[in-house]
Amino acid sequence: MTERRVDVLVVRWYERRAGTPAVVPRWLRAAREHLPEAVPRRYGETEPLRGRLDRDGEDGLTRAYAKADPLLFLNGTPPVYHGSLAAVDARLRGPVVVHSLHAILGPDDERVRRFALALTHPGTLYVSASIAGDVILDGATLVGPAGRPEEPYLAPMGDWLGLPPRPPAWCWFGPAYARLVRRQVEGREVAGGLLRTGGPWAAERLRARLCEADPARKHAPRMPRGLRRSSLRLMLDAAR
Repeated sequence: MTERRVDVLVVRWYERRAGTPAVVPRWLRAAREHLPEAVPRRYGETEPLRGRLDRDGEDGLTRAYAKADPLLFLNGTPPVYHGSLAAVDARLRGPVVVHSLHAILGPDDERVRRFALALTHPGTLYVSASIAGDVILDGATLVGPAGRPEEPYLAPMGDWLGLPPRPPAWCWFGPAYARLVRRQVEGREVAGGLLRTGGPWAAERLRARLCEADPARKHAPRMPRGLRRSSLRLMLDAAR
């Protein structure tokens, strides 16, 4: 098939692992209402994705997600190409889970924004929409890495690093962050949080220090509580 270069909208949802409501019914409900192309046609932990929603139904998708560790991958209908759902019970992971969507849509597409906000809940920390530029589209598959990367990934191994150094195309701060950024960030109250579509960015003390070589120093100086494992917790998890 002919390859072409495209810009891809990458949406990520960062949520607390503890107490998060089931993501499969949330995803399906939000997609059917706001972005039908995000309803997964196929799903699985590895390629080729063998699960099919039209054959196995929502129960099949729920069972596959329950077995996935750390991610269940989804294929939607163009212009929504790929997605992923993080396993809440994944082993050796920190207190944050991250779900994602990859679509060839503009950042101002209101369907994506409504879908993204419909997926949030009080335990959602941060939702970002950024552009991965110059990505290869080979048939129905997006092939990385991007020539111009999207916003950096902010929760390696489930440990939250903090907000990114620079603002994405748009983002939503959940309740835990809205109170910390409200004085610096221009936005409006939406779905229990603060939606930012422009203006100044968050204070430096809230930003991840991604340029630090030492992993222990990459975390933002200030973060909501309970988003980082202690050294003791890391050692205990590694010993499991």
